[in-house]
Amino acid sequence: MTSLRGLDLNLLLVFEALHETRSVSRAGERLGLSQSATSHALARLREACRDELFLRTPSAMVPTPVANRIFPDVHAALDSLRQSVEEARGFDPASSTRRFEVAIPHPLGPAYAMRIRDAAAAEAPGVLLRFDTRTLADDAPGLMRDGVLDLAVDWIAASEDRFVNRKLFEDGLVIVARRGHPRAFKGMGWRDLAKEEFVRSHRRAPERRPKVLQGKLWDLMAESRLIVSEYLEVPFTVSRTDCLGVLPRSMARIAEEEFGMIVTDVPGPQIRIPIWLVWHEGRRRDAGHAWVRTLVAREVQAAAAESGLLTLAAAAK
Repeated sequence: MTSLRGLDLNLLLVFEALHETRSVSRAGERLGLSQSATSHALARLREACRDELFLRTPSAMVPTPVANRIFPDVHAALDSLRQSVEEARGFDPASSTRRFEVAIPHPLGPAYAMRIRDAAAAEAPGVLLRFDTRTLADDAPGLMRDGVLDLAVDWIAASEDRFVNRKLFEDGLVIVARRGHPRAFKGMGWRDLAKEEFVRSHRRAPERRPKVLQGKLWDLMAESRLIVSEYLEVPFTVSRTDCLGVLPRSMARIAEEEFGMIVTDVPGPQIRIPIWLVWHEGRRRDAGHAWVRTLVAREVQAAAAESGLLTLAAAAK
């Protein structure tokens, strides 16, 4: 569509419904239109776009290449408009169909995501939450600023002024070995650890790494001959070898109960790693965003309490 002047924007809703349902009658049912009104709207769309857009076949209305090319942009624009109108009217979890993008690059991110998803479904069955648990890219602050990403649960706080960093709980680090390891035991010291080979997960860029994630432990692991992509791979590897591994303290109970591992503290002062809820302050007055960040904080803190990292009283604050 080269120009929107004179175009009834309601036709875009018809286009979206036709593309998603592949049926004039089903598109009409979705929009509350008769079949003849939907067919008339399609004729107007064809004239505006100078393309057939949808070809009738025995089984469905098949989009043309032009329709497939413009659908993503039309769908994204309508989604953004629906969300804007919903935000202006306020937010009702029970009836909302809003979508949120949440990043949780924590080793237990998948478990947290499923917990949050289930809690959201109970309160807001129409809301769609999409999670990404991969390590955050350097452009994550920009994605939050632009509204592409709603919030993140991360151990790296945002450094820019217009971001909010709320501490959810403090994680730590432990050392794990398979049960039956010939030399591993609770209370291993640096001399004991120096004799062992470690498997370690990849580390994020040094310039973004908190200072607590440096020092003697990382020097000890520097010569690791096996580097895995994520912490979740560490217990799988350690349970089948004589390598030691390092895991977040939040995973200690899983290592002991599900993998039957020996779990021991890192020698010296306890390493404390704050886990942050990060979001852009431009969303502060967005009622829907306030709902989702409250939900995420509540469920992550409850999970931390179950792991022994946070008291239930502190999680309720």
